[in-house]
Amino acid sequence: MTFRPTDCWRWYFDSEYDSLMLEVSSEMLFRSCYPSKMLVPDVFGEFPFSVSDATSYYQFYNSCQLLNLTDSQKVELSINAIVAANFLKPQMPKSWYFSQQPKLYIPKVADIVEVNLQEDGQKVCLMVVEAGGNASLCIIAQASFIAMSKTFVFSEAIKVMNDRLIPIEKQSTEQAPTLDYFGFKAIS
Repeated sequence: MTFRPTDCWRWYFDSEYDSLMLEVSSEMLFRSCYPSKMLVPDVFGEFPFSVSDATSYYQFYNSCQLLNLTDSQKVELSINAIVAANFLKPQMPKSWYFSQQPKLYIPKVADIVEVNLQEDGQKVCLMVVEAGGNASLCIIAQASFIAMSKTFVFSEAIKVMNDRLIPIEKQSTEQAPTLDYFGFKAIS
């Protein structure tokens, strides 16, 4: 990974773009995908990219290795995950898009999970950014999809009841083409 957080990174709100920005260098800016109406009031200023943010970045980025994404998409997903976890206003669950599962799964932060769409059973890949006892805040970890006439896009945040979440299985499935599976070999 060539994209590493430094103590020079800083967050600031850009009113022209109505977005929280991350200044990585004088030549590079990252714009989060969440508009101001979704953000907590604390972000409407300038503040450093903290040690906690850097730790979260590596945690989310490492989880992205399970996904068939480009390096730039992994970076984008990881930074949007930090924004969603730390700076979004509380959300109510919107679980009606997804089918309830027979077995309850209690996720951890940075878990890659699947949900099945209520309409057609299509599998959708999510990343958990805030794990709760009953519901978890997730972001979309794949290309856009449509559910009940609503289009969901990459990195969009959605809170989902945990009884809808399915842990990612190690073996590939036909309906989950976004996953990249690795074989491991024991070395002595």
